[in-house]
Amino acid sequence: MNATMRYRLFLITAALLYLGPLVAGLAGYGWPMIPVFAAIFLLWLLIMRPAMWPVKARDWLTPHFISKFLLSALVQAATVGFCFGVGRGIGGTMGALANVPVWVPPLMSLLAIPLSRIFWNPALISPEMTGYLDQASADILALCAQEAVLARENSTSTAAPSDLCLVWLGKILALPEDTTDHHILALLADALAQVKPLALLNAMAEPAELRQHSATLRRAFVLLATETEVAGKLLGQGQLARAFDMAGEDAARLRLYAERTLMVLKTRRMALMDTPPTQQLRDVATRHPMARAALLTLTAQMDRLNDA
Repeated sequence: MNATMRYRLFLITAALLYLGPLVAGLAGYGWPMIPVFAAIFLLWLLIMRPAMWPVKARDWLTPHFISKFLLSALVQAATVGFCFGVGRGIGGTMGALANVPVWVPPLMSLLAIPLSRIFWNPALISPEMTGYLDQASADILALCAQEAVLARENSTSTAAPSDLCLVWLGKILALPEDTTDHHILALLADALAQVKPLALLNAMAEPAELRQHSATLRRAFVLLATETEVAGKLLGQGQLARAFDMAGEDAARLRLYAERTLMVLKTRRMALMDTPPTQQLRDVATRHPMARAALLTLTAQMDRLNDA
């Protein structure tokens, strides 16, 4: 099983860990459940991150590791509290609480431990792989926060997001083809203050006839999808592969795509799951000498991450 598949499966199993307290909050259970989940989160750390902890029993009694353990417990309790709050927020937005038995949320989090262990052997995890674990946890928490914000905005918004997207789509289409990337990025930043990146990307990709005749629209799609923050928020949704398709057979857009996606992978390694197959990139590189170097550099980085 290659690294890309392991990332996807690990992300799913690790999400169960955070989904437990989120569902508990959604079901309206009290804050006394926080210690239960904090203990489960600590157990996950002990099993999945053994390098963090001492091997000998007597070392656990040293002031250094006692303080480290207490700090970890505090961090895990805060994380659980955050997930609880997200669940409560979503439940409040919906105006209803989920009817879930009290034992189900803790069981969901507990199941994350053996399932995660199936796809990640802690004894074989290198320092670089440890970075993947940290990034995966951060991405899952970011997705939880994004869902809570989206639910709140949906309950308070008075303007239809589709209408706003169409307004910004019109502004992008009005840009001349010689508009600089910097100018397009500035316009996209203004747009994202009002609409969600996925909604805007969908609006930009929807009208095939506009996409066919607007090189600026295609470039804007590539620029938006390869923004590091956007790629992180839309992790697992294949937007980097979609951006490659939008780049088409234009060498300048392909080079832009390759350079920006390479930067995304350097900071968001889990985004590898959203990229197109490396063979597809190599095939396109053979047809476009002007973009060949950038595309091959990107595929080399993807190969390294896949082989890690």
